[in-house]
Amino acid sequence: MALPPYSEIAFLVGKEVARIAFETSGIHFIWWGGGEIHAMKDFEHKDLDGARHKLGDVFRDPPSMLPRLIQRKIEGVQVEESALNLIFDDGQELSFTATDLGENGLIQFTDDLADGWIVF
Repeated sequence: MALPPYSEIAFLVGKEVARIAFETSGIHFIWWGGGEIHAMKDFEHKDLDGARHKLGDVFRDPPSMLPRLIQRKIEGVQVEESALNLIFDDGQELSFTATDLGENGLIQFTDDLADGWIVF
C-alpha cells in the first residue's frame, strides 16, 4: 500500500503524544485532542541517544524506549515512496514502512473513525 502525499498528513506536525497503548494487534500512538497512529507491523524508533530500535511483534520486541515519546510533539513529517518518518521536538524519530504485503499502519484523524483515516 502506498503512503499518501505530504499534503494529506501534514496535519501531524504539532501533534503531541498523550499515551502509548500496547495491544496484540500493534502499538497505538495516541495524540492529545484525538487521533492516533496504529502501528500494526514493523517500525523503527530512533531514541534520544541516536540508537535505532526495530519493533514489530509487541511480545517479541520489548518497546522499552517508546515511553520517552510521551509529551513529545511532532516537529516534522517526511514522506518517501515507502516510508513515513515522524521527527519529534527532542530529536527522536518514528519510521513506518508501507509494503505491498498488507496493512502496516493506520492514521486516524480523530477519535472517531467516521472522521477519516489513512491505511498504509
